[in-house]
Amino acid sequence: MKFFLLLFVSLGSIVQVVAQRACGTGAYWQTLLKQDPEMRARYTRIEGAADELLPVSKKSQETGIAEAPVITIPVVIHVLYQTAEQNISDGRIQSQLKILNDDFRKRNSDTSLIPAAFASLSADCGIQFELAKQDPEGRPTTGIIRKRTDQVSWQQDDKMKFSASGGNDAWDSRYYLNIWVCNLNRSLLGYATFPGAAPEKDGVVIRTDVFGISGSQSSSYSRGRTTTHEVGHWLNLKHLWGDADCGDDGVEDTPPQKTFNSGCPSFPHVSPNSCNPLPSGDMFMNFMDFSDDACLHMFTFGQRQRIQQLFLPAGPRASFLQSAALDEPWNFTDVPVNENNAARSLLNVFPNPASEQITLRSADRHILKEGAYSIYDFTGRLVISGFVTDSRYIRIHRLKSGIYLIRIQSSSNSLSAKFIKE
Repeated sequence: MKFFLLLFVSLGSIVQVVAQRACGTGAYWQTLLKQDPEMRARYTRIEGAADELLPVSKKSQETGIAEAPVITIPVVIHVLYQTAEQNISDGRIQSQLKILNDDFRKRNSDTSLIPAAFASLSADCGIQFELAKQDPEGRPTTGIIRKRTDQVSWQQDDKMKFSASGGNDAWDSRYYLNIWVCNLNRSLLGYATFPGAAPEKDGVVIRTDVFGISGSQSSSYSRGRTTTHEVGHWLNLKHLWGDADCGDDGVEDTPPQKTFNSGCPSFPHVSPNSCNPLPSGDMFMNFMDFSDDACLHMFTFGQRQRIQQLFLPAGPRASFLQSAALDEPWNFTDVPVNENNAARSLLNVFPNPASEQITLRSADRHILKEGAYSIYDFTGRLVISGFVTDSRYIRIHRLKSGIYLIRIQSSSNSLSAKFIKE
């Protein structure tokens, strides 16, 4: 593996002034490392583990891809808007999720544009993304939070991540990828944390007009690749030039690169005063460069290996493998209902408390005779499930004493209520 600078923001590093893709992650992360010694120590350990990754052959990498299960990351989108235009549609959000999944799974149609010299290095990273189904309290969610704010624009200072400063607090970043979409300063497209960040700040920030498939307002960045790039940082991928003059990104199969590329270079592209000895030149089509969206097409096997290492036992993102965010929600007690369906959304349990069996009644006191039911304990663990039949009651005699939540799903409705088992 290429020599990796353990702390890429050490005093000897040369930090590039980002002027093209306007990714603020390098300077942002440097500032955090200087301000927070504990975070710097965490990041040092994470990078120490990444530095121990060994180069492997393409054949063994492909075998590993075939055998390794795909990792699904639960996502929550915090949409912060001041104007109606900034309150982007669900469709726009879904378009961005599709772009992320296509890019990280090597399903993007423009892989055909990868030059032959690099095509064999293009990899499926084995990572996909899905909007959360339950919030941290177990309540149902679409995975999209919309909040109107008086803030005209946002800076690279994390204020959008806190409700107290007009933004929105992160959901538990051990189990959710938090993405804040807001009207960032026009000189900035986005920025992200690397693994090891403070939990309340961990996540990705994207400027509203470059999130998802957008119009011609930002034509160079209208295909959602800014989010792919920033999520790459969240998954511990660095810029190809290591944020230094001919720096190191910690990946064995990305060629050395003097600095970032911009626009849509022609292949082969060799930077002036290049440190790359290969005739193929820079891998300007890699998602971690600064080329325009239309010219970004690939991650490499080495980048995939660096990502997958995060999810090994005791890895900095391993907690996502235990996330319940994509499970069916269990807490329906605090979910608001519309005025039109408030009455029929109520469920009564009789008797309550109960010791042997319970009967379910709707708000108009009709006994419910059909539907699938699920009973959860106070931790959200499913303890009993079945179907209501003509017997009309549900046996609970084997439950331990305590508070439970029952949910019943019929062909036309979903109802829930708490009850006490004596």
